[in-house]
Amino acid sequence: MFGQSVVDRSQEVQRGGHRVPYVNGATVAAIQTTFNRARLSHQGWEARQPQGRIDPRRVWRNTARGDVDIFRERRNPSPTKLDVHLMVDASGSMYGPRSCRAQDMAATLIEAFARISTVRVHVWQHNASGGVANIYRCYAPGSSAKGMNEMLNNIGGGNADGFALEAIGAKVVSDLRPDTLGLIIVISDGLPSVNGVGATGDIKDHSVLVTQNLKRKGVEVLGVAIAGDQRAHEYMYGAGHSVSFSGDWAALSREFAAIFGKFLRKGR
Repeated sequence: MFGQSVVDRSQEVQRGGHRVPYVNGATVAAIQTTFNRARLSHQGWEARQPQGRIDPRRVWRNTARGDVDIFRERRNPSPTKLDVHLMVDASGSMYGPRSCRAQDMAATLIEAFARISTVRVHVWQHNASGGVANIYRCYAPGSSAKGMNEMLNNIGGGNADGFALEAIGAKVVSDLRPDTLGLIIVISDGLPSVNGVGATGDIKDHSVLVTQNLKRKGVEVLGVAIAGDQRAHEYMYGAGHSVSFSGDWAALSREFAAIFGKFLRKGR
């Protein structure tokens, strides 16, 4: 779907126009491995049930003692059904390499879930002008790569992460189903800079409030700090819910797989 080889540096720092994003294969593999381990883990199951799926670890009980409680059932919805929304910062400070890294991260996540039919991925960009968050849809399940290839054309304006999160989060909540886990991944280079309509107090605290409200409604928020302050991301989206990415794909693979695995385990 997207470019698989390392792109030329001059292409990485272009400010607009058509750019096919780079997909990092190691990060794709790390995310898929984390997902499969969570799906196959015994931790999400209730053992010794009278009906359900046969539990291979309990079959001996029927053979040796005639017990019939050799089945298992999931305690909570399976983590294999995910509705993932990537929320990408398109403010002016993202010009150049940062916007390219964000585009590459989004394309890599799409590729990681491309062969898993129970995961739906959506990609949004946002910036702000006049106190209003502007939101652009770049990719939806089943759509072409055209919107992803044109992401650099949307860069400009201010950063209103919290207000974009509020708008996109409302859509995720409305579309959520009982057997599906909701996840928003904020890909941004730093602190909000625009005090949007409806804000009270510090705009960082507004982001905290939005994040907490979404969690209460069953939607988790993770952050990817693009060459930015990871501590600020952890303040807004929760400690241990953020990773930093300045171009080191090996570190990103490890760290993102870790927080993604934590999300899947918590979701059960």
